[in-house]
Amino acid sequence: MSERELLFLEGPAVGQFWPLCVSRPPYLLRCGATMLWEKWGRRLGATQIRMFCRQHVAPLVARRTGQAVNVLGSSGSADLWVLDGRWLPGPRDSFDPDQIPRGCCLHSGGRFVGIRVDGSHADRLIQSIASAPQSWPEVDFPPVDVPGKVLEYLWDVVDGNAEQIELDFLALGNAGPGQWPSEAVDQAAVVLRPDRVWIGPGSEVGPQAVLDARGGPIILGRNAVINPHTYLEGPAAIGDGSHVHGGKIRAGTAIGPECRVGGEVEASVFLGFSNKYHDGFIGHCVIGEWVNLGALTTNSDVKNNYHSVRVQFPQGAVDTGRIKVGAFLADHTKTGIGSLLPTGGTVGFASNIFGGGVMGPKMVPEFIWIGGGTCAEYRLTEAKHTAAEMCRRRNVDFGDEGARAFEQVFEESKSYRGAFLTGQGGQ
Repeated sequence: MSERELLFLEGPAVGQFWPLCVSRPPYLLRCGATMLWEKWGRRLGATQIRMFCRQHVAPLVARRTGQAVNVLGSSGSADLWVLDGRWLPGPRDSFDPDQIPRGCCLHSGGRFVGIRVDGSHADRLIQSIASAPQSWPEVDFPPVDVPGKVLEYLWDVVDGNAEQIELDFLALGNAGPGQWPSEAVDQAAVVLRPDRVWIGPGSEVGPQAVLDARGGPIILGRNAVINPHTYLEGPAAIGDGSHVHGGKIRAGTAIGPECRVGGEVEASVFLGFSNKYHDGFIGHCVIGEWVNLGALTTNSDVKNNYHSVRVQFPQGAVDTGRIKVGAFLADHTKTGIGSLLPTGGTVGFASNIFGGGVMGPKMVPEFIWIGGGTCAEYRLTEAKHTAAEMCRRRNVDFGDEGARAFEQVFEESKSYRGAFLTGQGGQ
C-alpha cells in the first residue's frame, strides 16, 4: 500500500459538543475503547497523521496524541484523506477504502465527512485548510456515499459507545484465556464467555471479581486493575492504567486511561484521568478528563414523566429526542460529597459543584463555584493551581500548555459567565 496521510479537521460544529470540546477537538472524544482519530488511523492504515484545531488547544492535542498539529508543509503522500473528526466508522467490512476513488467528496448519512485526493491535489488542499481550519475547504469533486455515523451531540457518543466497543474488540484480534498472561486472572474470579474478553499486558483481575461478557465483549487495556467484588458487564472497555474499585460497571461503559472508578456506572464514557472512587450512580454520561466526583455523587438519566430530555447550551436548549440522557461534565470539573446532577445537566470547564443536594441550575458555565447558597467565579490562579496539583498526582506535567488553555477558556467564557452570575445572584 502507498503512503497514506490522514488530516483531521475540527469543523464548524465544535459548539454542539459543549462543554467537553472547549478544551479538545471532537476527534479527541472517546467512543468505545479508542478515540475517533485512533479508529480512523487504524482503519485506513495511516502512515502519517496531521490535525488542525483551534490554536489554544493545539499544544494539548499534540501532547495527547503525539501527532503533528496545525503544521503546514507539503504532504509527501500520494493518498490524502481529509476527515471530519465527528465521523464514526462502521463495521470493517462495511466499505473498502481502496475502492474509494481519489478525487471525491465523502458523504455519510447525507453529511459531508471527508475528501480523498491524490498527491497532485494534496498541497493545494492543505493550504486551503490552513487558511480557515474551522471550515471545510471548497472543492469541486463528485460525491461518494460511505457508511458510518456522524456525531452531532455528546449524547450520540453515549448512543454509539456499545457498538464501538464491539468493533474495537474485533480489531484487536485473538482473545480468550490462551492469549492472557497466566497470572492475569485470579483463580477465585469468574469470567463468563472468556472468548469475548481481551486482557492487555500487566492487567489484573482480582478474586471475587466477575467479568460477564455474555452481552458483549470486555476490553482491559495495559496495566488495568479490576479489584475484588467488581461486576463488569460487557460491552465494556477499561483503559490503560485504570482501576475499578468494586461495584457495578454495567453495559455500554468505556473508561479511558488512568481513571479510578467505583460504585455504579452505566452506559457512560470517562475520557481519562478522572476519579469516581466512591459509591454513587453515573448513567448515560460523558465525563471529561481530570474530573473528580465526590462520594455519593449521582446523576439522574430519566425524567419521572418519561418525556424527552432537553439539554441546555449557552446558545439555548436542544431537545435530544431521547428518554435516557445523563450529565456532561467538562475537563477539570469537581463535585462535592452528596452532589446530585439533574437529567441532562451540564457543568462547564473547571467548575465546582458542592454543598450536597440537587445542583440548582441545570447548566453551569466555565469557572464557577456553586452550592450551599453560594455562586461565584472561580479565580483563574486558584483553578490552575488545583489542576496542576491533580496532574502531579498522576505524574503528568500540567505545563505551559495547560496554563494557556485555562487562560483562553477563561477569557472566552467571561461574558456568559458574567451573565450567569448576575442571574444567580453571584458576586
